[in-house]
Amino acid sequence: RLAARAVHRLVKNTRIAMSTRAAAGPSFLSGVERAPADPILGVSVAFRESTNPNKLNLGVGAYRTEDLKPYVLDVVRQAEKRMIEADFDKEYLPMQGLAEFNEATRKLLLGDASKAVADGRVATVQSLSGTGSLRVGAAFIAKFMPGAAVYLPNPTWGNHKNIFADAGAEWEEY
Repeated sequence: RLAARAVHRLVKNTRIAMSTRAAAGPSFLSGVERAPADPILGVSVAFRESTNPNKLNLGVGAYRTEDLKPYVLDVVRQAEKRMIEADFDKEYLPMQGLAEFNEATRKLLLGDASKAVADGRVATVQSLSGTGSLRVGAAFIAKFMPGAAVYLPNPTWGNHKNIFADAGAEWEEY
């Protein structure tokens, strides 16, 4: 539903010129199948629909105040302030991303004394967003590791299976 609304806004806002005949015909989106409901986002839907006065939203998204407004943590505000004060130059990063970020990520995920890092078995790249990163990773796996399976949790985000399948990477659930 959300994707269809976004496309509708895009078409409306860009004022695509269509001939009278094309405009009178079926929508160019009529052949697009609606994606199945996302089980993880369903938790947020259940929260919104619940009438229980003691309900608690355990879905994904932002922290919320008692009035259900997004709450930005103080540590996030401090990080934003530090970034502004650092006056970054906004230059493009190298293809693998910011080396310092990649190193900090390796240390956070694997620890300072990781044998895998010491053995040179870990490669780290910075990519855009979660979904964008999955797509880049899926394309890499499909091209350079054919036949390798990616293991996705059940449930997972509704688009994860399609990201890997569309890239030609095999996936399994665990």
